Amino acid sequence: MSPLLVLLIVLLLLILSVSRWKWHPFIALILAAMALGLCSGLGGKTTIDLLAQGFGNTMKWIAIVVILGAFIGEVLRKTGGALRIAGSVLRLFGAKRLPWAMGFTGYLVSIPVFVDVAYIVLQPVTEAIAVSTRKPVLMIGLALTAGLTVSHTLLPPTPGPLAVASLLEADIGRMLLINGVVGLFALAGGIFFVINYCANSWIEYDEELKKEHLNSQAAAKSVDGNKDSALLDLLPIVVPIALMAMGAFLQPERTGYWGEFLGFISTPMVAVLVGAGIAGLQYRRKEKAGSIAELVEQAIIKSALVIMITGAGGAFGFLIRESGVQDSLSAFFTTIPFLGFFLPFFIAAILTTATGSITVSLIGAASIVGPMVEVLPYSPELLAALIGCGSFCVFHANSSFFWLLNRLHKVPVATLYRTYTLQSLVMGFSGLVGVGILYLLGIA
Repeated sequence: MSPLLVLLIVLLLLILSVSRWKWHPFIALILAAMALGLCSGLGGKTTIDLLAQGFGNTMKWIAIVVILGAFIGEVLRKTGGALRIAGSVLRLFGAKRLPWAMGFTGYLVSIPVFVDVAYIVLQPVTEAIAVSTRKPVLMIGLALTAGLTVSHTLLPPTPGPLAVASLLEADIGRMLLINGVVGLFALAGGIFFVINYCANSWIEYDEELKKEHLNSQAAAKSVDGNKDSALLDLLPIVVPIALMAMGAFLQPERTGYWGEFLGFISTPMVAVLVGAGIAGLQYRRKEKAGSIAELVEQAIIKSALVIMITGAGGAFGFLIRESGVQDSLSAFFTTIPFLGFFLPFFIAAILTTATGSITVSLIGAASIVGPMVEVLPYSPELLAALIGCGSFCVFHANSSFFWLLNRLHKVPVATLYRTYTLQSLVMGFSGLVGVGILYLLGIA
């Protein structure tokens, strides 16, 4: 049996096991890696050794970064920093540009905070703004969702993009710059969709909110009541991103003390550690009696699942690399190179549609595309952007966030299909347009 056919069968079984048979992604990825190795003729012992090696190679730095990023998120949640950021962005943009304000709020907040957690934290703000501005809560919520999803899907140090960078061996700084631009295209697509198609998406829950908030002034007060500057709250988010972006401008041959120092501090683990240090100082300043150790423990618990799935995805990708299937793919994509541009996008889109998980889609697509990096005429960073855009398409009933919106705002399922699902499709293709423009400008 040809290596390419073996890979296709294993991928089909992987998708079915997660989407249809409801296996846990960690178990499915590990078994898929083992099946690929055994069916490729690598032998039992060699397959297990390679699986462990691939798992370890992925985990050796990403685990620390993910935990530190989760710690920053815990601090923002505990100190109310996420709420202050939302209020500041709203005041900066104004009520007339409310969807953009919510989109950029999500864009900033979701970098260190998981999407579900960030949305739950900002739910009081979302509902208060909806009442005070007399807008449908679904319109405000989906504008926020657009920003949250873009950061979660495209921007390190969010766990999914970090895993993609690891699996594709992409340069974090360059990936930040490219995905930052692509993310703006995806965000713009999501916001324009909200403005044009969700402005009248009223639901019964809007009436319930009006009764809870006796008047719009009371609702507005819940947003504007805290006048503390959000600048300090943004530091744990902005500083790591700035430090990692700095690495994109460093020359590999640069030597000397200053060059070595910049190379050290722009390393993802060190950059996020600096951000975590800033967050810890802020937490101690605002919560004198709080325990930083408890926040660290919560961050570890919340990060464990993402870390393990990332490691399993890395093991699967390593087995693909070692099975020799890339030789068959090389000959195929050499004859049809244009298809290779869309391949990462479509793989990620299929995985998102099938599994409903952005993280599984990102890791799965990167695990599949990773062994092809050397044979595709595109940089790992551009491939990462294509995977991220594909991971938007599409969210529906098998997505946990789909049901989160359903539960929090009592949104009917049919309404979510007409709004949230279509919005995710628009965002994916908007991001793809951004990648295409960058490619035409010579950023390959």
